[in-house]
Amino acid sequence: MKEMFLDYIQGIIAEPIGSIFVFLGMGAIIASYLLKGKSMKVILILAFLSNAFVAIGYLLQGQGINGAASCLTGAVFSIINFLFDSKNKEVPRPLVAFYGLAFIGINVAVNFKNMVNFEGGFSLVPIQIVLCVLAILGCLAFVMCIGQKNGAKYRFWNIMNMLMWCTYDVISGNFIVLITHLIQMGFAVVGMIIHDRKKNNK
Repeated sequence: MKEMFLDYIQGIIAEPIGSIFVFLGMGAIIASYLLKGKSMKVILILAFLSNAFVAIGYLLQGQGINGAASCLTGAVFSIINFLFDSKNKEVPRPLVAFYGLAFIGINVAVNFKNMVNFEGGFSLVPIQIVLCVLAILGCLAFVMCIGQKNGAKYRFWNIMNMLMWCTYDVISGNFIVLITHLIQMGFAVVGMIIHDRKKNNK
């Protein structure tokens, strides 16, 4: 645990500007969990800012296009949903389906070279396929998050989202990112305790 924490600190020191953007994104998403969320407008703006900041952070840290592409896509989808919500309109189901297909396409395209081994013939890499499926499930849970009408359901789907990513982190051995995801999931639970438990008890 101590070594993992030291690696986390060293990563921040090595890429301070990228880390600042990641922390800004983390702060935005935590704030969205702690809002009561009678209206989704502010939550969707925070989801947009979170994804945009994290995408910039990933690019500055040189962590590859995969996370950045998914986050930028999430930012675009969040702002589109905000525009519909600000006009009190439902997001069309075909558009929601497009969100899901876009996330599936991005994850398969980015991870294809890792899932398929062409050395000495053609073979699949099971562990990479599992990781790709978990990433897709996490992205689909995010689509559900931003499609909700209130903060309570938004928090529930965010916890589902974080469960997928925490599992991904454990299997991939990326325990530094796991810390971030566990912190986010913890605040989502805190938001549920503050706002949603009281609502269910009434």
